[in-house]
Amino acid sequence: MGEPGETTNFRNPKDPLPFGVFALFTPDEAMEKDRPPRLKRRGLVILVCLALMGASWAAAQSAEFVENVYAQGLGQSMARGLAFVSGLVPTSLAEVVLLAACVYLLLPGFVAALHVFQRKRRILNAIAGGFFRFWAFAAVVALTFYLAWGLNYARSPLPQRLGWKAVETPSGDAEYARQTDELARLCAQLVQAANDNYMQAMGSEDFGRPSFPPADSLAFEDALDRGFERVQRRLALEESFAVSRGRAKPVAASILMCYLGIGGFYFPWTGEANYNRLLPAFTQPQIIAHEKAHQRGITSEDEANFLGYLACISSDDAYSRYSGYLFGQRQLLAELYRRDAPRAQALLKQRLPGVQRDVDYLRAWWQQYEGAAQEVSASVNDAYLKSQGVKGGVASYAASQSLIILFARNNGDSAVVELPR
Repeated sequence: MGEPGETTNFRNPKDPLPFGVFALFTPDEAMEKDRPPRLKRRGLVILVCLALMGASWAAAQSAEFVENVYAQGLGQSMARGLAFVSGLVPTSLAEVVLLAACVYLLLPGFVAALHVFQRKRRILNAIAGGFFRFWAFAAVVALTFYLAWGLNYARSPLPQRLGWKAVETPSGDAEYARQTDELARLCAQLVQAANDNYMQAMGSEDFGRPSFPPADSLAFEDALDRGFERVQRRLALEESFAVSRGRAKPVAASILMCYLGIGGFYFPWTGEANYNRLLPAFTQPQIIAHEKAHQRGITSEDEANFLGYLACISSDDAYSRYSGYLFGQRQLLAELYRRDAPRAQALLKQRLPGVQRDVDYLRAWWQQYEGAAQEVSASVNDAYLKSQGVKGGVASYAASQSLIILFARNNGDSAVVELPR
């Protein structure tokens, strides 16, 4: 009831609507559950976020600013701080944040739809409230993404930062044949390295089932951190690259990741490296190393693959090295098979029986989850990567083969690393 002299403008939902359902759109007929869209407050949030993102975009046009001020300064400090705080919790905070975001966006929408259905709220009022709520939320999410990590997309490519000459496109048959010979030689190195480390980790040529870390294996995450330290020294990367970001987090909803075809993901808002805990054990060191590379300000998927590969093969743990070399050989053998199938098949026959068992098991393991969900997930990831300037989209994952080749050219024509004794 209003104060004396005031009149309320709420309509009794039991009263007949003069224009049927169209009365729900009537702007001057307030209803019981109408809510103010908070246009001023949410509009201000959107404008401030857009202004800050615009300023960030302008600053990102300077390669010097991105590399020296952001990537090696503010960006890595924020990422390390977030990783430290989230590392105090043993479970994945990313899952909690994602769930909370879904509740924040979807629950009010469900309630608003219910009120509209009950003829207690106008449709336009509900739409206006949801519209500004969503875009204010999206603006905050986008701004914090770029401040916490996303500006790393503007960094110069890793080969350029390292002073490596890019893999050239063959200019003729002779150059194509030379590159194919080089590729076959590196594949042979990686097949042998995977065999050697499988033997060292498992103690035989065939474990008799898909492999997993032996009981006396080193804690491979500690070994990976030491691997990243060695990678930093080997490539003369920024000193912060060698600093540990804590443990990777297994995702409770890993079965969903399986159906989406996701092995792991980095969550910039918490600084966490997350991985699919249901993955075959022999892939986990490489997947975790990939996400730990993202923690270190590496946005490009091919660069994260490559640096994760280097961290694995530079670790003190034989099983992690096996995981890395197995990944590396599968990357390069795929390209060799495209160029020279008989030579690739000959190298495949050199795999130990246990190594081939792992490869066959991994292929069958992923096949059981194939379907529309994986296709949609891949399309969304492809669109996201391209929106961030990654021209190849999801194809950039496989582009790490070029980085392995470049590394070998700058490592005495070897894709294998010698560890300190």
